[in-house]
Amino acid sequence: MGERQTPQFRQIGAPLDVDDAVLDRLNERMGVPTLTRPKAPAQQSDTAPMRSAEKLTIEMPSYVMDALRQRAARERTTVRHLVMAALRAAGYEIADVDMVPDGRRSRSKVRKP
Repeated sequence: MGERQTPQFRQIGAPLDVDDAVLDRLNERMGVPTLTRPKAPAQQSDTAPMRSAEKLTIEMPSYVMDALRQRAARERTTVRHLVMAALRAAGYEIADVDMVPDGRRSRSKVRKP
């Protein structure tokens, strides 16, 4: 077996002496994508982050869990939301900000004060 030969590449031209603003305008006009991410939309002032949360693990009959999961799927919500709504209906005070219907939360953990 012989030695491997490296491919021959042609040299590209010397760097252009063009102002960055000119290149930015050209890129914008041509629709060249950028590597910067768009800024996140500002949160509305009436929505506060969820308060500190604690985990509750309970055991219940399988048929109850099945019924909760089926209803959550029908309503396109979570079992947690159904339980929170039932607790609210039973008279427990639960803030609107803590009633997250689809389970989306901030990725950062909320710590207790």
